[in-house]
Amino acid sequence: MTAFVRRRTWQGHGRRATLEKAAPSPIMTRRPRTQLRLVTTLLATAVLSACAEDKPLNTFEPRGPQAQMIDDLARPIWYIMAIVFVLVVGGGIALAIKGRVKPEDFDYDDLPRQVHGNEKLEIGWTIAPAVLLAIVCIPTVASIWKLEARNDAGELDVMVIGRQWWWEYRYDIDGDGFFEDADGDGEIWGVDGGGVDGQGDDGDRDDREWPLNLALDDDDLSVANELVIPTGVQVDLVITSGDVIHSFWIPRLNGKRDAVPGRLHTWNLEADEPGKYNGWCTEFCGLSHARMRMSTIALAPSDFETWLANQIEPAALPEAAAEDEEASPEAAGRVLFEQNCVSCHVVRTDGSDEIYGDDFTPPQLKSGAAPDLTHFATRSVFAGAIYSPYITDGAGNPVDADDDALDVATYLSLSENGRFNVAQLKRWISNAPGQKDMAPEDLRGMPAFPALNDEDLDNLVAYLATLD
Repeated sequence: MTAFVRRRTWQGHGRRATLEKAAPSPIMTRRPRTQLRLVTTLLATAVLSACAEDKPLNTFEPRGPQAQMIDDLARPIWYIMAIVFVLVVGGGIALAIKGRVKPEDFDYDDLPRQVHGNEKLEIGWTIAPAVLLAIVCIPTVASIWKLEARNDAGELDVMVIGRQWWWEYRYDIDGDGFFEDADGDGEIWGVDGGGVDGQGDDGDRDDREWPLNLALDDDDLSVANELVIPTGVQVDLVITSGDVIHSFWIPRLNGKRDAVPGRLHTWNLEADEPGKYNGWCTEFCGLSHARMRMSTIALAPSDFETWLANQIEPAALPEAAAEDEEASPEAAGRVLFEQNCVSCHVVRTDGSDEIYGDDFTPPQLKSGAAPDLTHFATRSVFAGAIYSPYITDGAGNPVDADDDALDVATYLSLSENGRFNVAQLKRWISNAPGQKDMAPEDLRGMPAFPALNDEDLDNLVAYLATLD
């Protein structure tokens, strides 16, 4: 690269600027090459990263009508954006090339032709963007209204609650809404007007002003980490949070929706075919934000009914050993669980209509809840969906929490035929903060249990394997 230096010289009573050729600078010579290598590396990285075969968070692979609607809307907009990008950037480059001058010919007073006040141009570049935005706006607004459509009353509704750092899913199995008469005035919020979504005049809104864990309906089914839905059915969601702001996102089924404490946001999902669909919390929520994942399992309607019927049932607990008998590992694990874990976790043993009952006390955690473990062994993920309790399924296929290739045909038989991931479960129970960043000293997340020896851990895992 040739560099020039400016020198001021006197000519008569005035001063003029001249340019003299200077010696090439080695720094200026190397800089374009360095920049070219950097740009080439970045472009190559972007292209190669887009070539991955396993893309569980790929929004361009819709597997449900809502995601397909978003894809159908986004793709034409991408083409419009590409055209605008080429015209604007290409025009700028063309003007720069056309108007370039050599340094020795540069003149401060040599300005390009001015177009200020050209009415045709000004009207044109005002109307063109307005028309373009209108073309984009009309289908966008129409899609927003369609995405907000709710299912008919009495169909499947699920409340999604973000908690540091896992997701709780509450199924309104009796169709009476997600709240109960928290203030004792005889009216329940969200019943009279089908107010699952909080719209319209639907009863006593004071109930929702109570702390979330006190106002929630006791007889709703609570499931942790894994949302299970039937295929071909729109599942309406009510999304909120028990602690800080989170964001719920299953990209192949629908877009994002924030989970905000004290607010109820409506959303919906529908899967066209059975499968596993992964997601991720997309709002920074603390230490383990990057490890707060979500897993959605879509089952055929008949399989979903089988799954739901089993989840409603209380746990079949191992019987305690007689006084003169040695306890089985499962029974010993139950005793250890009741000594160390029940202050936070729930294992339902009561077959009454109320799943939790009036005497249920929420754990003293900032999130207000810990995962319900009643049917822990039926799930393919735990710990915020970052680990799997199984190594392989009944067909010998590996089960990976990060992978969306789960064979859903074997999902219902995981607890019978799957190979339990004993080593990972023992690591989690003994030192959960070492497996996932948490702050148990601040009542955020699960603490470590260093006092448990290896035999204790084996017994606890054996007990968890019975919770199917």
